[in-house]
Amino acid sequence: MDKTWKVVVAEAGKKAEVREIPANYEALRKLVGGPIEVTSPLSDDTAVICNEVGKLIGLPMNRLLRDQDGNAADVYCGTIICIGARPADEDFSSLTDIEAAIYLMLYNDPEFSASKGDRKNGR
Repeated sequence: MDKTWKVVVAEAGKKAEVREIPANYEALRKLVGGPIEVTSPLSDDTAVICNEVGKLIGLPMNRLLRDQDGNAADVYCGTIICIGARPADEDFSSLTDIEAAIYLMLYNDPEFSASKGDRKNGR
């Protein structure tokens, strides 16, 4: 049986969901639609992966990245993947049930909708 990772995936405009994905970089690149960028907004044991050039290529705004005071610091564009990042494992690992629940709470509801994005296009 092939190894998998338990992750939380949040697509722009959709609720976050837990998924089992193949445990390889190609699966990560496919989900985010290009080269990956790794951020660690919550802890050293987890990471959020996004498309490294998502903003530059115009992927839709997805979820906010907040600073330690809860203020908006940046925005993820395109699909994001919340994943385990324990040093004892390879680069990445499955989320624990608790980590998955935390990321589901954090990213469950879309922060940006298509109608908000349409306003900038004059619609």
